[in-house]
Amino acid sequence: MVFRDRTTLPWPLLAAPILLLVLLVTLGTLQYRWLGEVSEAERARMRDGLRARAAEFGQDFDRELTRTYSAFHLTTEQFDAGDAPALDAAWTRWRDAAPAPRLVRDVYVALGNTFDSAQLRRLDPTRHVLEPVEWPPALADSLARTHQIVPRILGTSQTPPPIMLADAIDSRIPALIIPVTRINRATTTDGRITVVTDPAAPGRVVIVVLDADQMQQQLIEPLVAKHFGAGDRSEYLITIARRDQTGTVVYNSGETVVGASNADVTAGMFGLRADGLNAVAGRFTAGLPPPGATRLAVTIVRKADDGGDTHGVLGFGPDEQGAWQVRARHRAGSLDSIVARSRRRNLAIGLGVLGLLAASFVLVIASAQRQQRLARQQMEFVAAVSHELRTPLAVICSAGENLADGLVADGAQVKRYGSLIQTEGRRLGDMVERVLQFAGITAGTTRRADAEVAVGTVIGDAVDALAADARERGVTVAIAPLAALPAVAGDADALRSAIQNIVGNAVKYSKPGGAVDVAADPLDDGRIVRIRVVDRGIGIDAADLPHIFQPFYRGRRAVDAQVRGTGVGLSVVQHVVQTHGGDVHVESRLGHGTTVTVVLPAVPRAGTADGRGRFVVRLRRGAASALS
Repeated sequence: MVFRDRTTLPWPLLAAPILLLVLLVTLGTLQYRWLGEVSEAERARMRDGLRARAAEFGQDFDRELTRTYSAFHLTTEQFDAGDAPALDAAWTRWRDAAPAPRLVRDVYVALGNTFDSAQLRRLDPTRHVLEPVEWPPALADSLARTHQIVPRILGTSQTPPPIMLADAIDSRIPALIIPVTRINRATTTDGRITVVTDPAAPGRVVIVVLDADQMQQQLIEPLVAKHFGAGDRSEYLITIARRDQTGTVVYNSGETVVGASNADVTAGMFGLRADGLNAVAGRFTAGLPPPGATRLAVTIVRKADDGGDTHGVLGFGPDEQGAWQVRARHRAGSLDSIVARSRRRNLAIGLGVLGLLAASFVLVIASAQRQQRLARQQMEFVAAVSHELRTPLAVICSAGENLADGLVADGAQVKRYGSLIQTEGRRLGDMVERVLQFAGITAGTTRRADAEVAVGTVIGDAVDALAADARERGVTVAIAPLAALPAVAGDADALRSAIQNIVGNAVKYSKPGGAVDVAADPLDDGRIVRIRVVDRGIGIDAADLPHIFQPFYRGRRAVDAQVRGTGVGLSVVQHVVQTHGGDVHVESRLGHGTTVTVVLPAVPRAGTADGRGRFVVRLRRGAASALS
């Protein structure tokens, strides 16, 4: 019987790892591509979601700005009762309905047809009057810088005053510049609205100056919290900056300013929305069919001095630019970095799952191989034990039959037959005992006695039990003179069986006429007992030495020499020695023999025992050198 790792596996087990490797590579490739597609889709989804948030934020801000613009956009007829009452009523209506009533800081009205002649008056809401004031420098510079906007707003004899215009806001101040149109009537023809203006009416411009601090506190911050989250709980960093060359930052939600180049998305804000301005046009076209929902087209007609008509068309579409730009970026980094980290994490998890699948498959294959080895070992063990039992049983049965049939009558022959039956019976008992010991070790039911054991007596009994085998094989077993050996604590029968197993192996693997030497001596000042068994037999291959203590394992030389055995002897020896706190070591040279060294701790001289009456015996680390 022999077991080696160099077994031939059936072809399904050989093909399975190759198929598994191909499957894992295919799954890994598909997963990598799938994760790439998922990452791109996730990036697009996150970007679209953030873009929608930014667009809604800008729309809500512009809607409030347009509502303010519409509230102060008055007609000439509303000013007929007086400029102060008209503006004061507009202020009161706007303040009562506005969600941010402190957004407007001042309201001015400029009256005149040129910038030089225009008179500026400021509304005092507490006294409900308009008081003349000097042009504020920032407002005067803004109006003069913006393409001479006042003459265009007030209108001249050559150009009609527009109802609304694109330059109606100044984000630097910030302010809304609202012209007061000189309209007499509005008519419709073929779905087009015709507005007739009155050149004799005085030109007016309403200027609404916004409070920048209140705009941030009452408008920007609530809208940022609504669309992006409040404070540190927000997942986004928000920066609002002007679109001009200075790029002045108007608002920043965190310590880091989001630039236009590293923002995930950008959107325009601080502009007038056409859907809100339609209500303004409705004041001049009351009773007429409303224009389209998405685009307003107004034809302006001014009566010239010669009686002819001058036409102009002004159109408003959705404002996608705005004077300010809102920039949004994820707090954890750019969208690309977030998606890349998520992709790497998902890829690592996926590869981990594939690795776990591969490891599970390898474990299944290894388990199948182990089960196959165990089944083969069991069959070989049963065959070996059966063979070992059959030989002494055959000898005993044959001798018994001869004695029973009266074929042996001479007293000397009867004595020889009796000795033969005794020897084979003892061999049979030893083998059964060894198998039972191994079964107990495997089941974990072995117990160790705690009596003092005389090592010399154990060695003598073990050698005496093997005397017949040694004579039969022509091998001499010599015991070196034993010095005064200290006792060891343990089970005498188990130790005798272990020593007998070692000496029996030395006898079995020795050549006829060979010798086996058994010696024992104390070491480490009597704290350790070393037992050495040396034979000059066939030896053990170096490749087999690491496996000789494995159950059922038999070396190549033993099998080639057809030496009988079950392969469990040395496994039992190692277990018995380690149970007694010792160790066993084997050295061998092929063709020169084998040396087995057993080291056992001795009973302390003082007889120190623990609380349960057992001798406390441990093998010191320094005694490891005794094995060599």
